[in-house]
Amino acid sequence: MLKSTAAGAAAAGLILATAPVATAAQVSVVRNFYVPYGASYATGTATFTNRWVTLDGTLHAVGCGRVVYGDSYAAGKGIDGGSASSTPRCDGNWPIHIPVPADVVGGADSVLITLAAPDGAAARWAYRDISLSR
Repeated sequence: MLKSTAAGAAAAGLILATAPVATAAQVSVVRNFYVPYGASYATGTATFTNRWVTLDGTLHAVGCGRVVYGDSYAAGKGIDGGSASSTPRCDGNWPIHIPVPADVVGGADSVLITLAAPDGAAARWAYRDISLSR
């Protein structure tokens, strides 16, 4: 009887050890952005999640070669591999969807959004604020 109880306890231990670990729900924070550059602009939202900042919106391009870049930051430092960009576009309204990596614990706390053209660039910051007081 003792052997079967020990075997049963060992089997129960295996079941508990392989059970999936519960994780907290992922917190996402959404911030609006608007980046003008001459007659061109990028507008939309920056959605901050645990390991990504996703830029969604519209690029209004006047001229050619307009590109939207995103660079992720945590605690004031650039995140390694934390850059992404849209496809260069010419004249028109173009949807943008740019997943910017933020592969650090907790993700990025800010993203630098740059609208660039062959002749220069304009930039704006978007910040994550997860405080409950705002």
